[in-house]
Amino acid sequence: MLTIDGHALCITARNPNDQECGYAPVQTHGLVAEINTLSNTKETKSLELVLKNTAVTDFTGVVRVELCVPDPNPQFYMPSFLYNKNRGNVEPYYNRKGGIALFPRLSRDTAAAPYSDSWMVRSDRLSHPTVGLLSQKVLYGLSVDPLSEKGPLFNGFCCQWGTAEGRIGFTLGYENAPWLYVDLTTLKKSNFGCITVKPGETLTVPFTVHRLQADDERALNRLTRLVYQQFHQPPRTGPTVAQAVGDIALAIYSDGYVEASKTYSTRVFLKEGTPYQEPLASISWTGGVEVAAPVLLAAARLKDQRMRLQALTVIQNIVDHAMNPLSNLPFDAYDDQRWYTEGWWDGHLSQGGHTSYLVGQALSYILMGYEVEKDFFNTQHPEWLVFVQRCLEHIETTKDQDGEVPYLWSAQTGEGLEYDSFAGCWCVVAAIQYDRLVSHESLIASAKRSLHHYYEKFVCRMECYGTPIDTLKAIDSEGILSFIKASRLLHEKTQEKIYLEMLSDGLEYEFTFKFCWNPPIQYEPLKRIGWSSCGGSVTSTCNPHIHPMSSSVCDEIQYCYRQTGDEYFAQRLADTVRWSLQTYSAFDGEYDFGKKGWMSERFCYSEGLLIENYDNGEPCSTWRCFLPWGASNILQGLCGSLWDEE
Repeated sequence: MLTIDGHALCITARNPNDQECGYAPVQTHGLVAEINTLSNTKETKSLELVLKNTAVTDFTGVVRVELCVPDPNPQFYMPSFLYNKNRGNVEPYYNRKGGIALFPRLSRDTAAAPYSDSWMVRSDRLSHPTVGLLSQKVLYGLSVDPLSEKGPLFNGFCCQWGTAEGRIGFTLGYENAPWLYVDLTTLKKSNFGCITVKPGETLTVPFTVHRLQADDERALNRLTRLVYQQFHQPPRTGPTVAQAVGDIALAIYSDGYVEASKTYSTRVFLKEGTPYQEPLASISWTGGVEVAAPVLLAAARLKDQRMRLQALTVIQNIVDHAMNPLSNLPFDAYDDQRWYTEGWWDGHLSQGGHTSYLVGQALSYILMGYEVEKDFFNTQHPEWLVFVQRCLEHIETTKDQDGEVPYLWSAQTGEGLEYDSFAGCWCVVAAIQYDRLVSHESLIASAKRSLHHYYEKFVCRMECYGTPIDTLKAIDSEGILSFIKASRLLHEKTQEKIYLEMLSDGLEYEFTFKFCWNPPIQYEPLKRIGWSSCGGSVTSTCNPHIHPMSSSVCDEIQYCYRQTGDEYFAQRLADTVRWSLQTYSAFDGEYDFGKKGWMSERFCYSEGLLIENYDNGEPCSTWRCFLPWGASNILQGLCGSLWDEE
């Protein structure tokens, strides 16, 4: 055992063929390890591990390097996989069937299995090749090249919550343990990727130890910045902004619209060469105005009146028919027969009702559409404002004493049923947008109070949860998008420094989910295409796939860069735009399904959520259907201020 700045650096190894033996000192396996210092600053120490096999036989297995910090209750950080303990300190969220999500949690309670006091993962599970531990206002971090030059393609990362200390580490080779996490309901047996060190062979591995002062959890963003600069790889090159907007908007217009329901389909499949629009409809999130408003903006950019009229039909249909008179809130879902709250997501909730995620997002996108109509077409829709105002005024009456919006409302009375979630921040965005459009000061003070609450309770603690409904309140990246939009709007309105700080912190939290490197994809079609992870964001700690929703805040990233002059934001914006341009079908069948302009919302960069298969049984690394709501987020990002600079 070696020491780094007074902390033990424990180097162990495991031969997976020896079922009786776990990780043991490297000497047990005939290995000799030493650590050399390459450079040293106050915050960063560059080191190298020198590992030599002194035995007469090959070593084949996994080598683990762990930093041990005496603290019985530290916080952990594995970007896009583990934030603190992934809410391991609270009771699991139960859906209405009594089921719980199996997303990774740290727990020392042996009865809490499948939750565990440790996790080991292959490096491609993390958006940045680093692991962190926060203890006593100090953030410790380890970073290493995510790819191995020996044996398997990947290295790994790990953490352990002990009774007297916490450990973070990296591995040469990898192990997925105690299980390979796949999705909300699926865990597989742990597996290995082993390195081989031959007799007399020496392996030299550079790595970095970070030691940062931490006033709070936002110090994780400083670690993320440092690792980004170490390991950044740009996405592959795609078409121009104008070309991508034209391709995607035409695909949504031609193949995504359901005439019978006057909406955009949640999923579109190609059956015998003909698009089939699945009759699932929502007012936002997975359809509805989340598609219509960006298509309306694309129609303005492309000067396409047909697209405009189609998008207007969707918005107007919701404004005319969605209001639930019992609750003064819009129904969340509908088909060509009825409006209701029990959408496809209903089974994930603890009880039925209106969801603030869908309601708030719907109001925000209706107002986005209103602004597009006013600015580009010199047309106003006052009934849209009346609809939104009625909802916002009711929502105000349901906030709790901290200004938090309910997670769920009763469909019978409109009263708040459940809180403790980030979902309602979308209602705050809508209130600020409404104020900007009508110069109505009655909502803005309450909106500010609410935004400060979301900032202090969720963002400053780097634990945003309870937004996308299918996560069962796992920590996620989607919710922060609303906070980013609200912070930007308030800074534009007030020029108060605090809102620029909120915007910066919100973006940097989102960036922890945004890949800075390009893991080699292991399965088709992404492997063949050379698809890039960098610039795409992981949806949550329980749905481990990259999706396009973060592309919707390109304007906000650019605004933050212009206000701060911080080149880091410019770099992240470039990654997001380039990722957006290379992630849809540039020609028919490029992703082994669909048509030009189509795109999925599920891109499997690792073994997580790898649940689709080709007809021959081989895994498929994407969802083979068109999701207009996913593609619309790309449109929103590309059709804003970026269009003017193209």
